Amino acid sequence: MAVWKTAILAGLRFLVVFLLLFLLIGPRIKYQKRIKNKPVLIVAQDNSMSLKLGQDSSYYLNQYPSDLNELINSLQDDYDVKTLSFGEKVSALSKLDFNEPLSDFSSLFQFVKDNYGSLENVRMLLASDGLYNSGANPRYLSSDIGMPIHTIQLGDTLEINDVSIFSLKSNQIGFTNTKLPVKIGIKALNFNNKKLLVEIRNKAKLLLQEEINVAGESFHLEKNYLLDAEQKGLQRYNVKVSSAFEEYTLKNNSADFVVDILDSKRKIVIAFDQYHPDIAAIKSAILENSNFDYELVNLNQKQLSFEETNLIVLYQIPSKRKNYKDLFKKIELAKIPALIVVGASSDLNVLNSLNLGVRLNSENEYYQDAVYLENQNFSLFNLQSKEKNVFEKLPPIRTPFGDINLNSEFQTLAYQKIKGVDTQYPLIAFGSVQDRKMGWIFGEGMWRWKLSEFQLFNSNTHFNDIVNRTIQYLALKEKKDQLIIRHDNDFAEGKQVKIQAELYNDSYELINKLDLQFVLTNEDGKTYNYQFSRNENDYDLTISSLKNGRYNYKVQTVGLDENLVRSGEFIVRSNIIESKRLQAETITLKQISGSTNGTYFRSFDSKKIKTHFLNDIDIKPTISYESNYGNAVSLIYLLSFIIILMILEWFLRKYWLGN
Repeated sequence: MAVWKTAILAGLRFLVVFLLLFLLIGPRIKYQKRIKNKPVLIVAQDNSMSLKLGQDSSYYLNQYPSDLNELINSLQDDYDVKTLSFGEKVSALSKLDFNEPLSDFSSLFQFVKDNYGSLENVRMLLASDGLYNSGANPRYLSSDIGMPIHTIQLGDTLEINDVSIFSLKSNQIGFTNTKLPVKIGIKALNFNNKKLLVEIRNKAKLLLQEEINVAGESFHLEKNYLLDAEQKGLQRYNVKVSSAFEEYTLKNNSADFVVDILDSKRKIVIAFDQYHPDIAAIKSAILENSNFDYELVNLNQKQLSFEETNLIVLYQIPSKRKNYKDLFKKIELAKIPALIVVGASSDLNVLNSLNLGVRLNSENEYYQDAVYLENQNFSLFNLQSKEKNVFEKLPPIRTPFGDINLNSEFQTLAYQKIKGVDTQYPLIAFGSVQDRKMGWIFGEGMWRWKLSEFQLFNSNTHFNDIVNRTIQYLALKEKKDQLIIRHDNDFAEGKQVKIQAELYNDSYELINKLDLQFVLTNEDGKTYNYQFSRNENDYDLTISSLKNGRYNYKVQTVGLDENLVRSGEFIVRSNIIESKRLQAETITLKQISGSTNGTYFRSFDSKKIKTHFLNDIDIKPTISYESNYGNAVSLIYLLSFIIILMILEWFLRKYWLGN
């Protein structure tokens, strides 16, 4: 055989053996993978209740979900489609039921910006009626997302003839044998010169009836009424507005409000020995609540009377002028709750000696500025400002310098933010000392909150709210019990019902080792069984999708020789927020599309929308490369090359040598 043939066969054998030995070493090889990226299309569907309250509700509940799914499926070959639903919150689009109680575009835009804003070649398809009732105006937010937003107009855009209740305000607490104020907002579209009938009922009893003359095609009226509070307990009132003419829908003609009727008003005494602007601010907030009577007592001029007093506000008492230890002993013996406001005139040493569950740093008399810092885990009551961080935007107040230590029975409503640093120093806290409630405000200067809020928001709603809810919580006596259940008296339909429970042993120490059962009964007598979830120290329970009505419940421990049982009730009232406006808003969606170089579709025309997106000249996929490391033995092309070499050597040897 020729030398060159021998050299070829030897070379093939050497190459095969070399490559096999190379693979036995197990080297890692870097290689690049070419990836073809489809353009991303975010389909965001409005899932709020307003879409099922109109005359075309049957279409949106039955046919529309399948039409939308068909459109999405038709675009998936050309787009990487991401589906979302939004209303009160943003979630993955799984089932369209149009049960969200609010419409919030700002949360949608923020979610999209956070999760998809850094990607290239992204666009959004937004299907909505254009109505919003929560969050900021979507017209001014959409341009910040950095992507085209194409909008589909849903809902009824034609002019409608309709009567509705657009607002309803009342006190949460009322008192027997007094007048209960309620403010009702009524809207009538295209009912000029017609008459409306307003009726207010408690259960089946008619409490008020009034006829209203409509003046104008777009009629708005807010009117105050006074009702007789006759029955004690949790009362549900129904407001109904009707006409003798055909309306677009009757689903927004009635609304409920709930009031807890108590035996008598609460008397609040504000005691001081030096007047301060904070006292005027607190007094003005109390005056906004007809459920409270107040009395200002200058301790330099008169003594406190504890008769029929439900709460004492001690403003910088004890002071550096006098320790008032005898006064504190009398308050303790009378078991009257107290709210103590600490300021520059307070005697911290005396406060520490009174064993009120709080110990302050009294080594110096320095004070510092501290900004309100919301404690999101506070659970004793809810503030209107909690989700808006209103107080964190207001000026600081003057607080004692140094540590403030609370005993374990205290809950902190707000912490101190000092020079931009979040701290665990309490600013406002609540607790219990010797079977009576105690509240603390560690700082003076609340009057600045009142003035600043009015400058920023043209109202004192949130300042009045925090003062009145603080007073309401402290002034209402709570029986010390081994099993305590806390919840709001009423919930809006569609909202989650949240219930908290605390369980104490015989030594009144907080425990949560036992199971807590919860049995709920509706007005028809049907029962539902739940079980509380354990937290670090207490329990909580969240119930969703309860219908409008009155509910009774029973909570029972499991595992004790003699189980503890507690019962109560709450009311789920009709939610009127989504029914305030039912005529679809075209301007909002047009401006969203216009400001982001998107397209506005006048209706859900599946064929037209599909054609638009498939013919979009900007939908070219992007190419990216991904670097990876892998074992050489896992590379199929290298193994195939070795096999080919072996087959080639075998073939040539057979061909040339004949064996």
